[in-house]
Amino acid sequence: MQPFSVMNFRTVVLALAVAVVAVACKKEFDSPPERTLPTGQVLTVAQLRSLFTGTPKRFGGDSSVYAVVTADEQNGNLYKNIYIQDHTGAIVMRLLNSGGLYQGDSIRIYLPGTVLGSYAGMLQLDSVDVDNNVVKQATQVNKTPETVTLDQITPAMQGRLVRIENVEFPVAEIGQTYADAVNQTTVNRTLTDCTNEVLVRTSGYANFAGQALPSGNGTFTGVVGQFNSDMQLFIRNVNEVQLFDNAARCEPLPELCPAVASVNENFSSAVSNVNLALNCWVNTPQVGSRVWRGYDISGEMTAQATAFGSGNASDITWLISPVVTYTPGMTLSLRSQRGFGDAGHDGISVLISTNYNIANLATANWVTVPAALAISGTPDQQWVPSGNVDLGALLPAGYSGPFVIGFKYTGSDTNNQNTNIRIDDVVIQ
Repeated sequence: MQPFSVMNFRTVVLALAVAVVAVACKKEFDSPPERTLPTGQVLTVAQLRSLFTGTPKRFGGDSSVYAVVTADEQNGNLYKNIYIQDHTGAIVMRLLNSGGLYQGDSIRIYLPGTVLGSYAGMLQLDSVDVDNNVVKQATQVNKTPETVTLDQITPAMQGRLVRIENVEFPVAEIGQTYADAVNQTTVNRTLTDCTNEVLVRTSGYANFAGQALPSGNGTFTGVVGQFNSDMQLFIRNVNEVQLFDNAARCEPLPELCPAVASVNENFSSAVSNVNLALNCWVNTPQVGSRVWRGYDISGEMTAQATAFGSGNASDITWLISPVVTYTPGMTLSLRSQRGFGDAGHDGISVLISTNYNIANLATANWVTVPAALAISGTPDQQWVPSGNVDLGALLPAGYSGPFVIGFKYTGSDTNNQNTNIRIDDVVIQ
């Protein structure tokens, strides 16, 4: 064994000194303060709802409600609105700031500072600050939807998570989208069992707003809302709309007429200011409720579409020709005209599709037909002939199957885009 040298002793002393300095310099980080909110008196959701007597109630003192979040803001359909439910009832919470709560969160709501009130008949807990009024107890605590029928969707069901079987969207709405994603406008659709109806309200900001309504029958899951006398459903996840085409509808979808060899339509059978109902033509809205109508110009009947007076931020409506079998050399011609034209508003487009089937209006493959049309800058009341447009140039090479021509009107009554558009003398041959 070698003797302990002076050098070794100095090394040990230096190491100990470094260790002491390191310990002395170690910073003690402050721990964030644990957020605690008093609990106070515990109320059920049903007891909370019972406290509303017709005038807003602002909470003071100490009281709390325990519940589970059944619908959140993640899909964009709800904004600053969160639906909660316990074993006694449900209610919608209006948040001061968006975010922080998610479906399946088990929470305690500390009530002081919040306001219990009613908006258009819908009871709500307003002015909820997630940071100062909510304590999360757990996550992924999912409520099972209550299975009900459409006629059971009444004010007593406000806020509840429900599942409805054997329902569908009506034929008049098939082919339309849940909402207007382009203009981010909220739209009401109708869910029906062919006896009862309820509105499905969808925000234009929802991540599924631009999806076409399913055309089948099946089950629908959502939360119950109310606006005045209208009962409403809000979708929390579009995948919970399970309406399948292989399930028999209570209102069967119409079928397109068999294909014809040509079309020659001068709208002489139309009635002025009455919705067009032409044999084998489809007259349907995509957004809004406006459709094409008959219009009399000095005794000559035409087809007209307009957003004027609709009150809608967006109106999109289609007049679709009978199915035609394509033969080489086939052309399209028509005349178009503007009335009460708004600057910058074209309004009309003409399109062709080989896969349109009524149910897929919003998703069919539509190709623009390069026809001359009455557009912005065309004087009012002036007919513009389209010329003979070669349809073969718009179809796949060698195509000999069916197609339709769609006359699409797009306008807005609230944005000064409500030009009257008229068409006449549509010939496909």
